[in-house]
Amino acid sequence: MKIFGLTTPGIELASKALNFVAESTAQVSSNTANISTPGFKAHEFKDFEQTLAEALKFKENGGMAKTDSRHLPVTDINRMELIPEEINESPRIDGNSVNLEKEAVKLAQNQIKYSAYAAIVDKELGSLKRVMSLSAQ
Repeated sequence: MKIFGLTTPGIELASKALNFVAESTAQVSSNTANISTPGFKAHEFKDFEQTLAEALKFKENGGMAKTDSRHLPVTDINRMELIPEEINESPRIDGNSVNLEKEAVKLAQNQIKYSAYAAIVDKELGSLKRVMSLSAQ
């Protein structure tokens, strides 16, 4: 997220986190919308924090540990991607694996995370505003 070319590492990271939360919320909506679809397999994304930790391992260790042979190496936080993973739960009799209670919990967690990350962006933007106003004096 750049505003007039200005950004901070905090804004960039929180912006990426906001995008992850928005995508996760969209996946929850998709799962919930298909609760009555026979054979539908629910999907979810890894937590942003887990994905970030894996990306940071790359910087610390000179390479990212691959947890699955099918995973592509991630070399940059800006290249972190969300890939939906099928939830391995016992499906209902009709083959659908959506659990409404778990989806509601994920939605509530996403709301909390979104508010926290938005507050970080707000704080960082406030800091930039203060710096600009001080430099204008």
